[in-house]
Amino acid sequence: MTPRQLLHSLSLADPSLRASCAAVYGSSPELLDHACSRLWILARHYADTFNYDDHVVVVRAPGRVNLIGEHTDYNGLPVLPMAIPRDVIVMASRSDDDLVHVSNVDPAFPPRQFKIEPLIPPFPPGDWGNYVKSAVQGLINHWQTTQGISGLRMAISGNVPVASGLSSSAAFTIACALAVLTVHQRSIPPLLFAELMAHSDHYVGMASGGMDQATSILARAGACLKIDFFPLRVQPVSLPPDTTVVVCQSRVKAAKAANAREEYNRRVVECRLATALLHAASPRSDRVPLRLSEWLAWDCDGLDDALARINATLHPEPYRLPELSRLLHQNPETILSTLCATPAGTPCHEPPDGFHLLKRARHVISETRRVEDAFSILSSTPPDAARRFGELMNQSHVSCRDDYHISCPELEDLVTAARDAGAYGARLTGAGFGGCTVNLVPSPLVPHFVDALNRSYYVPRQLDHLPDNIFVFQPAPGAGVLLS
Repeated sequence: MTPRQLLHSLSLADPSLRASCAAVYGSSPELLDHACSRLWILARHYADTFNYDDHVVVVRAPGRVNLIGEHTDYNGLPVLPMAIPRDVIVMASRSDDDLVHVSNVDPAFPPRQFKIEPLIPPFPPGDWGNYVKSAVQGLINHWQTTQGISGLRMAISGNVPVASGLSSSAAFTIACALAVLTVHQRSIPPLLFAELMAHSDHYVGMASGGMDQATSILARAGACLKIDFFPLRVQPVSLPPDTTVVVCQSRVKAAKAANAREEYNRRVVECRLATALLHAASPRSDRVPLRLSEWLAWDCDGLDDALARINATLHPEPYRLPELSRLLHQNPETILSTLCATPAGTPCHEPPDGFHLLKRARHVISETRRVEDAFSILSSTPPDAARRFGELMNQSHVSCRDDYHISCPELEDLVTAARDAGAYGARLTGAGFGGCTVNLVPSPLVPHFVDALNRSYYVPRQLDHLPDNIFVFQPAPGAGVLLS
């Protein structure tokens, strides 16, 4: 299909086109009209930027919200997210050269282009074009060649709020990679594709663990996913009956391309240092663990034993390099170049307040237990499933705030307001340091809940005039091809 043909079909409200959209976005007239409007704007933008008569494909990848299991994925431990009906759509075709030409419907993201080559040099840090480059570079690394990869023209439309903790960056990267695959009529098995995209995130300097990519690619409509790692595997499970997920933006941006990225990567390093100290204190295996999941499997007798070892081995005061050097029998330079370098190759020097290891490890292991308990509750659906699941969300927030130190005053105010408004559970979601809260709300209470949050949080801050403060979500399907 060409942009010209697509615009014509949309103007005639083509039933087959609306059916394709309904399979992804739902069948209500309002949702279908919105989806078709986005497609029309994207097709017009592509045509005006490139060509009305290119043969194009249209692909999409959703954002996600994590219900419980925060900062566990890069430790190799489980998470429980769901995809959301906000996504990134890419319209793409082959170009006549070896360049990738990218244009965004949103003028805040200026046009970019780059050459396809074995090692694609990045744009300056923080440039949005690096997410396109990371997608292409990840596929080149996978295929180990640029042979057969043509240039592309890509027009992009996204409605996942940026820097909100809803994984706009993963949705963006995956949609771009899926566009490359579809244009070249290639495919990669979904589990492998998810792992590949998680690794490609290192291109932009993030030591991500894979939750965002796995959710966006492997999600199921109507279900959240329990995701386990190494090897990657997913188990769909339904939310408690008569509940709705409501997400509230704090309007504090947690931009991973800025300071929040450094704080995120610091948590990765602190978990690795904690793993090294815990293993060195009482090794049961000759293998040296790199993640807390490996230490848990090789040196511990379950989660209770792991928590007891953490409390007995690690002290609450921050660790400094001289002490780490003495305990690990390594010189400080070696520790900095190995344990303090993220998988993305980003160095993490000793922070002014030292490395906080006891609280970081305690959060990760206790959060793992909460994920397992949550999955058990959702799988067995006892009569009080919503209340019990909500309480686990509340406990998770306390741990994220007190042990992982990733909350902020605005998130605390939102969580308090949500519980006062009747949420079963309320917690920060995503990397933290701003972004959103996720709330499990009784479905009949949703209108009251939205009104209460607006009055208690957004109006006093004069934020009530902004769009997209509050989202009401049901689990959405994963990434796929809309038109080819």
